[in-house]
Order: sequence, then C-alpha cells, then structure tokens
Amino acid sequence: MSAKSKPASKATDTVAKAKDFQKFREHLEQAKRVLISTHMLPDGDGLGAETALFHYLKRSRKACRIYNPDNLPKRYRFLDPKGQIILGPGEVELWDTCDLWVILDTNDPRRLGKLWNELSLRAKKIVFLDHHADMTGVPEVVYPPHALLVSDDQSSSIGELLFRLFGELNLAKINKDVALGLYVSVMTDTNSFRYGRTTPTAHRIAAETIEHGVNPEEVYQAIYSSKELSHLKLLGNMLQNTKSSCSGKIAWLEMNLELRKQHKASADDTQSFLNQLLLLKDAEVVCLFREEDDGQVRVSMKSKGRIVINRIAMELGGGGHAFAAGLAISSTLDKTVETVTKRLEQAIQSFEKFGK
Repeated sequence: MSAKSKPASKATDTVAKAKDFQKFREHLEQAKRVLISTHMLPDGDGLGAETALFHYLKRSRKACRIYNPDNLPKRYRFLDPKGQIILGPGEVELWDTCDLWVILDTNDPRRLGKLWNELSLRAKKIVFLDHHADMTGVPEVVYPPHALLVSDDQSSSIGELLFRLFGELNLAKINKDVALGLYVSVMTDTNSFRYGRTTPTAHRIAAETIEHGVNPEEVYQAIYSSKELSHLKLLGNMLQNTKSSCSGKIAWLEMNLELRKQHKASADDTQSFLNQLLLLKDAEVVCLFREEDDGQVRVSMKSKGRIVINRIAMELGGGGHAFAAGLAISSTLDKTVETVTKRLEQAIQSFEKFGK
C-alpha cells in the first residue's frame, strides 16, 4: 500500500499493491544511479536483499551503491569479502543526487537514523520495499511526496519480493552473487524455514539459488557458527538470570551495556540469544532487553503464534511482524522492562478473555 493510501477492502488493497509494484519496476528501469540501504542494526534479510539487488543492477549496467546507517556485522562479511560493496558511515563518498533510493526491509524512516535527514532530499525518488505491517497510528512517521511504499506482509522476506521483481523485470540473469543474497535473505528471515510465514515460494527460491551454486552449509556456518567463547559465557550468564512474569507467559533476558562490553559482544553478536527462551513450555511471548551504545534500550520480542505483538511494538515506537517485532526506547533498562512487560500482560489477558 502506498504512503498515501487509505484503508480498503482486501481486493482493492491487492490491486493497489500491484500498481505500486509496477511503479517500482518503472522507477528501476528508468533510473541510472541507484542508492540502496537497509535499517540500523542490519540483519540477514536486509543485507542479503541489498546484496542481491546490487549485483542484479550491476549486471543490468546501472550505477549503484550500498550505504547503510551502520557498518556490516562480522558474520555477514562473506557477502562482501573485499569490503567494497556493503558500506557504512564514512566508508564511501556519496553522490550529490541519485535517481532512486531503494530502502529495504523497513517502512519506518526513523530506522535509518541520520541517513534519512542526509539523503531524503538528495534522492529524486524513494522506494521503501518492505514486508512488515503498515505504520498505522504513528504521527511522527511522515513520507515525503517523492516516496513510495511497496509492501507485502504475506512475503517471507525481502528476498522473496526481489525474486518476484527480478522475474518481472528481466533486465539481467540471476548469477551466483545475486543468488547468494537472495538465499541469505530468505533463510535468515524464515529462521531456516521454520517460521509460520515461510511460503512455498521461499522453498522454491532456496532450490533455485542452490542450483546457481549457493552452498547452504557454508552460509549457515558463516552466519550462525560465529560466536566467540566470551559470547557463550555471556549467554550462560543471561540464561542463569532469566526472568518471567507471575503467570510464566512472558519470559525475558536483560542485558546492560556494562555486561555486554565485559564480554566483548556487539549488538549483532547477541541477536540469536532470544531464541533460547522459545524453548520454555509456558512462555507465550519472549523478550530481549539490551542497552545500546547510544543510551537507548532495544527490545526484541517473539511470540509463539497466538499473541500478536507488532501492534504493541508500534504503540511504543517500533514495528515488525505479527509474531516477531522490536522497538527502541530512550529510557532506563528497568523502566523499559516494566513498560513493555505490563503492556504484554494486558495483551495476553485480552487474548484469553476475548480471543484477540
């Protein structure tokens, strides 16, 4: 749905999304210089997708650059082994203007940090390509007139949307470099094809990318077998101090900045910690509260599939999928924990009482 679209029926909404997708294709076909970005604290979906788009556009003989608000995490360096493609603050001199700025894996300008103010007026056209729920009821999120929001919350990942786009554009052939980015996007955002939002298309993409030479074992080892001994000790420390609500239906981990720095762990090094709490039998929603270097507290939340949590994340300034969402709050760790868990308790009680 575009930035200025109004709520509509499902059929009307589908038509509107198809038209927006067509506009995006036209923008890409017409653009000569394309800038590609993803959100702060980039993950496998955003990084894989922008890598795939970069190599596809290069094969289409377009000038393109990747520039992100944060630097490339170590475990994803195999996507750019020479360190010349996926760049961050201070690593590349940007164009004064570009024909098209493609922002992947978010529909929230706030998640671009300083990049949004620096570049939103220097791009002739802007497209947010996303698969999260629309930002509704968030007055501080304003899209400029030259921005287009292309979103499909039924897609497993941005890689899935790009796979469809490449098939319709037919500007170039998919090679191993493009395939690797697509595979990383799809594999990471479906949690190795285990999430409920995993689609038949996601498996078809995996099959086709493997046919192009992607090695699933190498990719998995690079991303998930990347922990230092100190990181496992940090995880052990946190698991020993797992907290839960009185009902046991909410469980969480708290990581203050001092503890993380003591174990020499970056924010990305701790991203997978939350999955350990999903093993708890009674927990409906699990959270990771982590103090960031900028003083904010970042909250990652996952639901086992009954409690919708992205609405809560949006209320508190974040967003995400129905059962996997996140937010960042400028507050103390204790106060953030209290605010979020209280709101989650209310959501669980509402679900148990009214079924929603």
